[in-house]
Amino acid sequence: MKIRFRILSTITVFSFLFYSCEKNEETFTDEASEMDIIEDIGADQAISGEYIVVFKADESFSGKSAEMKIRSKRITSRYGISGKNIKSTYSKAIQGFTGRNLSQEQVELLRKDPEVAYVEPNYILRADFQKGNPVSSLPATVQNKAATENSVLPNGEFLPWGINRVGRGNGAGRTCWVLDSGIAPHSDLNIDTNQSRSFVGGSWEDEDGHGTHVAGTIAARNNGSGVIGVAYGATVVSVRILDANGSGTVDGMIQGVDYVANNASTGETWNFSVGFRNRFTSRAIDDAFRNLERTTYGAMAAGNSDDDTQFYSPQLLRTGNSWCVGNMTNVDAPAFDSNFGRSVDRWAPGTAVWSTWLNGGFNRISGTSMASPHVAGILLLRGNSTATDGSVSKGGYSAPIATLN
Repeated sequence: MKIRFRILSTITVFSFLFYSCEKNEETFTDEASEMDIIEDIGADQAISGEYIVVFKADESFSGKSAEMKIRSKRITSRYGISGKNIKSTYSKAIQGFTGRNLSQEQVELLRKDPEVAYVEPNYILRADFQKGNPVSSLPATVQNKAATENSVLPNGEFLPWGINRVGRGNGAGRTCWVLDSGIAPHSDLNIDTNQSRSFVGGSWEDEDGHGTHVAGTIAARNNGSGVIGVAYGATVVSVRILDANGSGTVDGMIQGVDYVANNASTGETWNFSVGFRNRFTSRAIDDAFRNLERTTYGAMAAGNSDDDTQFYSPQLLRTGNSWCVGNMTNVDAPAFDSNFGRSVDRWAPGTAVWSTWLNGGFNRISGTSMASPHVAGILLLRGNSTATDGSVSKGGYSAPIATLN
């Protein structure tokens, strides 16, 4: 069961960039930094002529991709829109399509159509995080250190402090869908290549590193080498919504969510460690995640803007099956740049986290992106719940620290 404690709220402001994780940390603790000047996302980030058209829900079309394409063509043909201008369709997370080369007149006609619920611009997203310093092998460390430090297990497995803090268990036979920059092949990861997909063109394989890092925290094998994940040995599915430069679109994001909604099974989890750096809300994104919950549950990163989550989609959601996660340090303190708010359900380790990386390597980076997969792994092992051990407060809000036991 989710537990939240509200003390008071604060309001701040931000710049448009898509957050994922933050800088590589040389220490485990964070120090306060000056706030950036924040502004809302403006129309200049919208893709010219591209709009997300969401239909009024009709259960007879739910999950039926072919029928949704026919419905989209039927509606667009009323306004002289060519079927070639239907860029993509959605059938379950939301019902609708993204159109391209649409005139303002056509957009207004679609908004007034009796079958259309609403229309939103399609935006470009850019990731905002540093690469850190990838290495081919993990640093030497001491066996059986305290839970706040990295250590080595007797079998030679590197135990990141975050996994030690929240706990770990055998995840074999369980599956987590990773909505991110893809997942790179790695000896520590069991990737379901048959179900993995890309919604940015090209392969589902990660060319950025971020998604591979997230996957390792969730599910890296307990194989006597490399790192170990929370639900070690679980299967991960790559749902690639960011390209090699960390860029994507709202359309690609919703395509990925729709794919998971259509294909994930009950008891499987998802992790979403991406979002907008500036304040931005989208009814389409929020609706897509609300409906994803009908399939299964998962974790999402709260964001790294040192701001209230009420200004960000989908992090503002307060629902039963989406667990919004803040980044804490190894002294159970909030990271200086972690978002906070009423919708933050849990805090988890996200500072100076070692995990898997590109080319079979490893990396240590920080952010709520690193905190969220700890909770996704816990949910995979426990079902839609976590145990707790202490709490973290920030911005007038307090929430428990997630643990496995």
